[in-house]
Amino acid sequence: MKTIEPQKTNLLSLYVLAFCIAFLFINCQSQKPTSTQTEQKDPFALRFIGEKIIPFEEKFGENKQKMTVGGLSAIDYDNSTDSYYLLSDDLFDENGLLRFYTAKLNYTKDSFEELKIYSVNFLKQENGKFYPKKNEGTKIADPESICFSSKSSTLFWSSEGDRERNIVPFIAEMDTNGNQIRKFKLPKHFIDTTQNKGWYHNAAIESMTFSDNENKIWFLSETALQQDGEMTKNTEGIFPIRLIGLDRKTSNFEQEFVYLAEPVAKEPIPQTAYGLNGIVEILEWKTDKNNTQFLVLERSYSQGYQADGGTVVKLFLVETKNATDSKDIESLKNLIPNKDYIPLKKTLISDLSKMNLNHVDNIEGMTLGKMLANGNKTIVFVSDNNFSPKQKTQFLVFEILE
Repeated sequence: MKTIEPQKTNLLSLYVLAFCIAFLFINCQSQKPTSTQTEQKDPFALRFIGEKIIPFEEKFGENKQKMTVGGLSAIDYDNSTDSYYLLSDDLFDENGLLRFYTAKLNYTKDSFEELKIYSVNFLKQENGKFYPKKNEGTKIADPESICFSSKSSTLFWSSEGDRERNIVPFIAEMDTNGNQIRKFKLPKHFIDTTQNKGWYHNAAIESMTFSDNENKIWFLSETALQQDGEMTKNTEGIFPIRLIGLDRKTSNFEQEFVYLAEPVAKEPIPQTAYGLNGIVEILEWKTDKNNTQFLVLERSYSQGYQADGGTVVKLFLVETKNATDSKDIESLKNLIPNKDYIPLKKTLISDLSKMNLNHVDNIEGMTLGKMLANGNKTIVFVSDNNFSPKQKTQFLVFEILE
């Protein structure tokens, strides 16, 4: 057997060691995941700019049209005039009318400087008359969402209706003086009032938005339809809610997808007390050929907590890509998500209750606001105080960090 001299043995060992190190390095590099596998980067984040509160006793208007400002259930932004439309959803004063305000919100990336209401208009029925005042009889509309159309310079608004009195929800278009232009035809399975079908009482169209260059109108009910399951009153379970898309021009029912709402965020105290999680607003985020993304706002409330401790408000990004069109599914009640149908993909953007804010009230409205000087977008939230001195009419402004 031929032997190897010690020097040659050491040299060979070094060669072998170097080869092994190089092989391991190359092999590790080849197996290293791509950035899409390792980085679950959030689509964007929110940075708090500031807050404004409208005092409970504040009124706006002249003479007999001077009414308490409150019940703000929706907000939308008009970029052409840098103004915001605020929809009031309740009758409080005896001479109160269903109404919407226009306002200016002056803010920079560093501070929310001023909130000023500068006009009020009143919602009108098809016959041109105002909706009844509180002291005139039954309330026949319950405004919940508002959208400004830059294409037509008109406003679209939704009414929640009243299941107990068989007042059907609707979507209407009006001019900026409150004169009704038309109403939309809503799908039968949504407005059906036969037993165990249609919307639940006080849980109809809370959220509405445009997409596709304002050619489509989308809306969600606050909780599931009766044929699809229970209201979102439990801290666990599956709660499917239909996202319904209409053609703006014809009212035709075009598409529908299933949005899975979160359970109630906190157990009510005691457990038999009231708790509800609902969809309170939706906004178009981005649209391309095969996918539409929306921002969806969920608000959960549970009784039994001090101050606003029972309120949890979450913002999600959802997208239609690969989701099942559910418009021909009669009932979702016994179907299993991702087996019997594919729901909208959903990503949590922010939990406002975890952002170290001083207070998070009964948030019901949101809109994409003006662009900041640095080119970043903003988002504005508004709360409905239900005309209660225990709640606040709160405006929260955030910078969007993409």
